[in-house]
Amino acid sequence: MFYKYRHRDSHISLRLPIQCTWLKLNGSWPLPLNSPIFGIAYTTWAWYVIASVGVTICYQSAFLFKNLSDIIITTENCCTTFMGVLNFVRLLHLRLNQRKFRKLIEQFALEIWMPDSLNNSIVAECRKRMNTFYIMTGLLSCLIIMYCVLPLIELFFTFGLDSHEKPFPYKMVFPYDPYSSWTRYVLTYVFTSYAGICVVTTLFAEDSIFGFFITYTCGQFRLLHDNINKLFTDVKVLAGGDEIWDYAQRAQLERLKQIIDKHNKIIRFAQRLEDFFNPILLVNLMISSILICMVGFQIITGRNMFIGDYVKFIVYISSAISQLYVLCENGDALLKHSTLTANVLYGCQWEGSVHCNHVYTVTSKQIQNHLRFMILCSQQPVKITAYKFSTLSLQSFTAILSTSMSYFTLLRSLYYDNKK
Repeated sequence: MFYKYRHRDSHISLRLPIQCTWLKLNGSWPLPLNSPIFGIAYTTWAWYVIASVGVTICYQSAFLFKNLSDIIITTENCCTTFMGVLNFVRLLHLRLNQRKFRKLIEQFALEIWMPDSLNNSIVAECRKRMNTFYIMTGLLSCLIIMYCVLPLIELFFTFGLDSHEKPFPYKMVFPYDPYSSWTRYVLTYVFTSYAGICVVTTLFAEDSIFGFFITYTCGQFRLLHDNINKLFTDVKVLAGGDEIWDYAQRAQLERLKQIIDKHNKIIRFAQRLEDFFNPILLVNLMISSILICMVGFQIITGRNMFIGDYVKFIVYISSAISQLYVLCENGDALLKHSTLTANVLYGCQWEGSVHCNHVYTVTSKQIQNHLRFMILCSQQPVKITAYKFSTLSLQSFTAILSTSMSYFTLLRSLYYDNKK
């Protein structure tokens, strides 16, 4: 059903993170072009998922507008509503950009991905870095499980099965009476719970594939740096005299052209990656600062909060901060690896090289010119932006946390002023 993307070695298939399975279940994964019947059914399912998330957000927004005067209820409801809005935009973006998504994965499979069969330190480091996303996945999975299960615990031990009003995973106002029968209640509960599951799984699945792309792009930069360091070494020469010089220069020039070609492919992929993800990253960074502020406010002010809700908000803020940190740290790693290329090029013994029989030769003008242009190109950092407004880096992470603290201080001042 789903297209298997091939590495440049045709017998090797691309191994994607296990979290991408949820993108397939949510209808966000690009299908092959030659599956019209399954494609129609899959597209219908994808739009149902988007619609279910959108309807659930409308129910939450209705509750939000109804209780705007209560700052505690408003901030609590904003946490889930804004999270829903963020991932509604993500689902819509993935659905409307299927062709770009497919091209991005195809280019990654052909030019960037390094299969485990290479069995070198760079591949091992890439696999190790992906463990961070498994931790983030675990936190977010715990969060949605608590949202779906805690209301059922309250129903059995607090409200009672005979109660007219029964709890839902999120605070919502419905255009109908969901309590009129058990069938309505169960169907509404399942509908809104699954919408929340789609929201959270889309969040960690898309972040995982984004981190997967950046991790292996950084790995390709490291591999490129190793090849640059070997550019003027290990040239096997079988002749003597001027033939040594000619052979060495030709071999070095051929190596350099391969390095330049690989460098250009990495840059092109990073530009395509940035072009695809930057709208989502802008929405993510904008909403993250508000989410962290409001969840922190709930933790500080919720003295009479049910212990399950308190744990839920602790997990929520941990997930939000870790998700933001992981994205910014990966963007920062890409910046560092790309700009390091210029330093590696400058330190690769371009001024001269030693060959067999200890013959020292000056690098040709042609090679030096290629190196100059490549150094000039490498001084422009390869970066991922939030729709050109902000660069994804650790500086962005600290700026967002600072903004969240400012919002939190203002919100807390308003809350205590109202109490007085």
